[in-house]
Amino acid sequence: MFSETMLVFREYGAMEGNMKAIFVGNTGFSLYHFRLPLMKELMREGWEVVAIAKDEGDFRKIFNEQGFHFISVPIDHKGQNPIKDLMLTIALTNLYMTERPFLVHHFTIKPVIFGSLAAKCARVPTIVNTITGLGYTFEKPGLVHALVILLYRLALSGKPKLIFQNGDDLGLFVRKGIGGGQRFLIKGSGVDSERIRPVPKAGGSRHVTFLLVGRMLWSKGIREFEQAAAIVKERFPDASFLMIGGHSGGGAEAGPDAVPLEWLKELSRRGTLKWYGRVPFDEVLHLMNEADVIVLPSYREGLPRSLLDAAAKAKPIITTDVPGCREVVVNGFNGFLVPVKNSTKLAECMVRFIKEPELISKMGAKSRERAETIFDDQIVIQKTLQVYN
Repeated sequence: MFSETMLVFREYGAMEGNMKAIFVGNTGFSLYHFRLPLMKELMREGWEVVAIAKDEGDFRKIFNEQGFHFISVPIDHKGQNPIKDLMLTIALTNLYMTERPFLVHHFTIKPVIFGSLAAKCARVPTIVNTITGLGYTFEKPGLVHALVILLYRLALSGKPKLIFQNGDDLGLFVRKGIGGGQRFLIKGSGVDSERIRPVPKAGGSRHVTFLLVGRMLWSKGIREFEQAAAIVKERFPDASFLMIGGHSGGGAEAGPDAVPLEWLKELSRRGTLKWYGRVPFDEVLHLMNEADVIVLPSYREGLPRSLLDAAAKAKPIITTDVPGCREVVVNGFNGFLVPVKNSTKLAECMVRFIKEPELISKMGAKSRERAETIFDDQIVIQKTLQVYN
């Protein structure tokens, strides 16, 4: 199927005279860490692949070293300024008309909405969008919620193809009549289960360590994780609680979902848990090696990459019974699902791993099994190429 798909694309690309694909995301970081294997697969098949995103960390150089052309565009993924969004649409339209790609693939909310509008204006033959998550605006119906629904309907009418990372988001778009093209379910962005493998915990410590990996947003369940840690610490003071993830400042400019920096610093001062901030990906994997259980009490996800990494590392997982998270965890099989915004239930599951430590290795092995058979990046790449076809 893979070779047949690429043969079709080579034939169409030859007719168009331009075997070029463009990948568009919020940041260079997200494109590099989540989409690079797919981009490399297209390049190996003779395609010219261009990356478009906000260059927040010299990703132009990083992509160039990998053989990709990188174009920096100021995508304000946190803001709600209609003038900036209009300028983004115009900028992307001009880029698409100049680059003349046969295929564009958008990721995250603003590239999906404004990139699709631009691609239709520029008459790009193939438009693909991955819905990586719906954000906290979908949790609070109101004017912003209604506006986002309207923009989705305008942008995704007609021929754009939609890839969903969980069945809940797919069902929501169907119910609301969003998207006139084809809809597909592909669970996650994939995880390199060959590279990311289980590593025994160093030192033989018997103290159970719980680790949360994610951006410091209230909707990631940061408050619930802190509250559950305090509950568990009262009974099991040797238990450890760690958090990894960058903060957004917490002011009005950062948005109401951002956890304030001072609040995070105060947590570390109190000693209930330790916050490492943003760390390189290799360090994230190292800290996962030293953790026993991965925790993500998120309010809603597309399909969290941190849980895929945890599964590949053969870690049991505690997460919330919400869209995206429940795609990774089968309750009682490779971890536990808890109600959203319920720190008491979260603490109860933590205590269970402390009292029954044999569950850590047993459920961890099941997580690894799911990473290899469901979420491996080669499986995701094959399914995505079929969507392109």
